[in-house]
Amino acid sequence: MTSTVVSSASPQAPWWSGNARLTELSGRLLGAHVAHAGLIVFWAGAMTFFELSKLSLDEPLGRQSLILIPHLMTLGLGVGDGGIITDTEPFFLVGVLHLISSAVLGAGGIFHSLKGPAKLPRGDNYAGYFSYDWKDQNKMTSILGIHLILLGLGAFLLVAKAMFWGGLFDPAAGEAGAMRIVTSPTTSPAEIFSYLAPTSSGWSGYAPTAHGWAGMAAVDNLEDIVGGHIWVGTLCILGGLWHCATKPLKWAQNMLVYSGEAYLSYSLAALAYMGIFVSYFVFVNDTAYAEVLYGPAGALKYADGTVSARGWLCTFHAAFGILFLLGHVWHGIQARSRDVGVDFRRDPAVTKIAVESGVLATPLNSVQLNRSFIGNLPIFREGLGPWRRGLEIGMAHGYWLIGPFLFLGPLRNTDNAALAGLLSACGLVAIATAGMNLYGQVTFDRVQRPRETTVTLDTLQLPASLQTVSAWNRFSVSFLVGGCGGAFFAYSLLGNLNFFGA
Repeated sequence: MTSTVVSSASPQAPWWSGNARLTELSGRLLGAHVAHAGLIVFWAGAMTFFELSKLSLDEPLGRQSLILIPHLMTLGLGVGDGGIITDTEPFFLVGVLHLISSAVLGAGGIFHSLKGPAKLPRGDNYAGYFSYDWKDQNKMTSILGIHLILLGLGAFLLVAKAMFWGGLFDPAAGEAGAMRIVTSPTTSPAEIFSYLAPTSSGWSGYAPTAHGWAGMAAVDNLEDIVGGHIWVGTLCILGGLWHCATKPLKWAQNMLVYSGEAYLSYSLAALAYMGIFVSYFVFVNDTAYAEVLYGPAGALKYADGTVSARGWLCTFHAAFGILFLLGHVWHGIQARSRDVGVDFRRDPAVTKIAVESGVLATPLNSVQLNRSFIGNLPIFREGLGPWRRGLEIGMAHGYWLIGPFLFLGPLRNTDNAALAGLLSACGLVAIATAGMNLYGQVTFDRVQRPRETTVTLDTLQLPASLQTVSAWNRFSVSFLVGGCGGAFFAYSLLGNLNFFGA
């Protein structure tokens, strides 16, 4: 059996390890966070435009599988009495603002990923404010406090929107729902916290409703919703100030693990809880999630089988909540193990068992026919220069990318479907080229250096002619040319189908 020889020049974490490579590089991790925020904001803007392109004013909103526009209407944008859309311009403006914001965040992410210091200097200066040490318990609790303060301010933004900036959509107002300003939010702690525990007055937030055992999801009026946000915002800000001003208590120092992976585990646990809880809240509540906007409460589909907007939201949050829960368990085990001195990735006993028992062998990487096929793909085939590789790969991708946009895009039923497919395919090729270019910048040395030969069982190595920044840049540019060329070729064939048929 072939053994695995690990090169001393190989990085401890390969590129597919994602942000794990940046655990100890505070500057690069800041760039990843900012870029991630840009991706989230970009998704929000692009998805708003996509939903706007599919929006039909003649069909009930809950039947159109839309999730962002109903949320905007709940906040009072473009909605009138009865949940009727009165103006689509606010949706367009929201999309534009998010796309512009994503560009700014993306530029910040690229700067900190490529040009900024890899590790932020510690001190009293501005950069030192964002630096950290995973083992520094005081810094970690301060970061927690800042996050809590920001969450509290976000809660108060909703309160301000409800009370001063136009109000919220209330499904109980008027005949079928209307906008109204909440002038007297519930601030009584007995009423607000009764949703969490039974009370002596006989009413309980745990009482079953028409759609299930509700708890907090039993809220049925905007006054309680806004009052709940006042309490949540207040508690988050007070808790944030407490954590910024104090050190971790003794029990927290003894119980918690202070490492990058441990914080990831804690964050995933919080996301899992929120995802699963929100899934249930969306399923049963018809006040925050009005039936006229999201479809019938207590069901994922309409009677005819059409999945409602409520069904999509509920299912998505449940699936991702479970996924995050599994991630919490996995990273929690890893963090606890390393805290007691066990690292499964580096333990020689584990590595020896893994190699000698042959668990690295799979049908894909062991069968010679498959390895020969993969080895002859343009990215691995010997004897090709960067230009030739990029053109071959680009042409193949561009030729096939036009199809999904042509038949599934928002303009698929118009006379411009083929042109839209061409432009979309070229746009995607350009985005892929930018990503490839960034990958080359952060992966390869600017000058080719001798590398130790690495014999691996489960991977194929890139040709040496591609392992410099300049060579990879040529490969990326030729991929762009080939991709757009392949898309144009497919577009020309689509425009001449009648000729070929004759």
